[in-house]
Amino acid sequence: MSIESWLYLILICLMGAASPGPSLIVILRHAVADGRSAGIYAAAGHGLGIFIYALVSAIGLSFILISFPKIFLFVQILGALFLLWIGFQILREVLSKKDLSNLGEYKAKSVGTTLNHFRDGFGIAILNPKILAFFSSLFSQFLSPEQSMSIHVLMAIIAGFIDVSVYVIIVFLVTLKSLLKLYKEKIFLLEVAFGLLLILLGFSIFVVNFNITNFG
Repeated sequence: MSIESWLYLILICLMGAASPGPSLIVILRHAVADGRSAGIYAAAGHGLGIFIYALVSAIGLSFILISFPKIFLFVQILGALFLLWIGFQILREVLSKKDLSNLGEYKAKSVGTTLNHFRDGFGIAILNPKILAFFSSLFSQFLSPEQSMSIHVLMAIIAGFIDVSVYVIIVFLVTLKSLLKLYKEKIFLLEVAFGLLLILLGFSIFVVNFNITNFG
């Protein structure tokens, strides 16, 4: 992979992790209800789930690419369509809601143990098949036959590491109440940028495939 491809992949992972969704809400609620350490442990569990899904996606797609290159082309096109769909969905939703729910109103019962915080973070990731579909779509745009297994493992490690790092930073922000307001104000712009980035990536795949194959 080129440096540009790595940077593009890292940017999408960064923006994806920071965008609001069920995972972010669960982690922030742990942090608000049970303290900073609870949010950090939940973030670590979520990052492990992301790593597993990312690794499965990279290895599975690599097998298809090497064994069934023609099928991989269709997988890549379907992945591009899925990225386009996600991008447009994000833009549609963000225009109807510009910030996060008022987490300060959330009153949860303290689960009390590190294991439960970690478990909840891991569970919200590993039980969400949309994450597998997302990474399968995303990684399909960056794989090539000459790549080694170490590249695929590195892609998964980067995805998991970025996920944990971004959520830990957000947990620190939400536990510093003076910064929470700023985060909630800027999340609208982040979501718009993330949606547009996915749309751009999806369209670029169609352009590349039209130029290379002309579809026949």
